[in-house]
Amino acid sequence: MKYEQFKQIIKTIEKVRDRSSALYDLQVDLLNFEDEYFKIINILMDSVFDEEGHGWIDWYLYERIGFSGKKNLATDKDGNEICYDIPSLWKTVKEHLK
Repeated sequence: MKYEQFKQIIKTIEKVRDRSSALYDLQVDLLNFEDEYFKIINILMDSVFDEEGHGWIDWYLYERIGFSGKKNLATDKDGNEICYDIPSLWKTVKEHLK
């Protein structure tokens, strides 16, 4: 996988996530409908990244921004912030390509 492909995938997943969240706020729950798509995405991610790389991607997409809207920080072993935007996420996960 190349960076440009990765960036497009992450941006598209973010768009779907944000749209679903906005609809949920309007009391439209698409979880059952979208669940099958996310299963496919997970299978494909597992075929491209090892468990740690896939874990960082999931963290970036679903846990980096908490329920309060506050951003959670991730750091490397030296205390440097990682996975704070798509380029820094790529820098972390490209080492975990299969």
